[in-house]
Amino acid sequence: MKSLCAVSCAVLVAVSEGCTYFTVDTPQGEVVGRSMEFGGLSPKEKDEPVPWYVIKTGKNSIFEHNEVAKQCELSHDWKGKYSHVGIAGGPDKQQLNEAINTEGLSVQSHTLRLSQYQKPNTTGTKNICFNNLATYIVSSFASVAEVSAALKNDVSVIGESGTFFHWAVTDKYHQAIVIEYVNGQLNIHNNTVRVMTNDPHFDFHLQNLNQYVWIGTSWSNQTAISVDSEIGVVPKQISHGINLGGIPGDVSPPSRFVKLFYLKQYSQMNTPPQNISDGIILATSILNTVFIPKGVVSFKSSESSYDFTEYSTLKIPSKAQFYFKSYQNNQWRMVDLNKLTFEVGKATFIPVNNGDTGIKDVTGEL
Repeated sequence: MKSLCAVSCAVLVAVSEGCTYFTVDTPQGEVVGRSMEFGGLSPKEKDEPVPWYVIKTGKNSIFEHNEVAKQCELSHDWKGKYSHVGIAGGPDKQQLNEAINTEGLSVQSHTLRLSQYQKPNTTGTKNICFNNLATYIVSSFASVAEVSAALKNDVSVIGESGTFFHWAVTDKYHQAIVIEYVNGQLNIHNNTVRVMTNDPHFDFHLQNLNQYVWIGTSWSNQTAISVDSEIGVVPKQISHGINLGGIPGDVSPPSRFVKLFYLKQYSQMNTPPQNISDGIILATSILNTVFIPKGVVSFKSSESSYDFTEYSTLKIPSKAQFYFKSYQNNQWRMVDLNKLTFEVGKATFIPVNNGDTGIKDVTGEL
């Protein structure tokens, strides 16, 4: 199975800017939420979505190495062990951006402009090109523990600096990690906060959460300093929502990280989901808070188009299910991997954006 050509991948990397990952915990397993923010491929196409496809890939597929960067000339082919479903982009439909396999392992790639990958290894270690890592993980492993062990001992992830990704990996065993390459070194973070966005590095975002500790869930009570004025006692809380005052509202990666963490943590604490359906509802509502409309995010003069939320997904590791919706169609569509027939070494596709808005006419039901 040939990987996406160098030119297409380079374009995708160049314009990809924002992505969002988080999980919602339920007694039946986690719900993994993700939004994909992306721009068009050229000034002519700046109002058009990237051609994303849902891809079904059978086990035992042969994946050819990718030569998108000079250092990737030394990357290796491999034979996949597990069938998977995910979303891929580009003309060849082979730049896998995220996926879940039949064992419930999920992976997704996010932009990290500070990434610097490892040097190719010429003895023993398998070299995997950075833009093949998501495919390599989801086709080769069944758990986070297996992924961590392989990256530490058996795999070098290669590519020139200036090609930008980091990865979130989650499994059905309630384990989650963030994979980053900093100054040519592998960093694997135990993602206990269950959030990932984009730049800067993951540890910055953890520290940054400490800057918002005033955010809470309690009704404000200022009786100790209240004064009886001509309009009554002041200050006092009158309206709902003051407890979230100061939570970031812009769509930058640090702000999205903070917003996602506090919203999902407080919601799960006060109204914990009781099952997967509850988890899907909560994950959907949280995704709505970071949805980016077209035309609102500025871009550099060297870039060509606005970021917007091209698609969103949910992955259910405990059930091996994959949900997706597009900017144009906000109706969830679901793929149950347990019900699919995977053909060995063969991939099939359906478009994420099929031209349908998903609106249902219920006039006849009234």
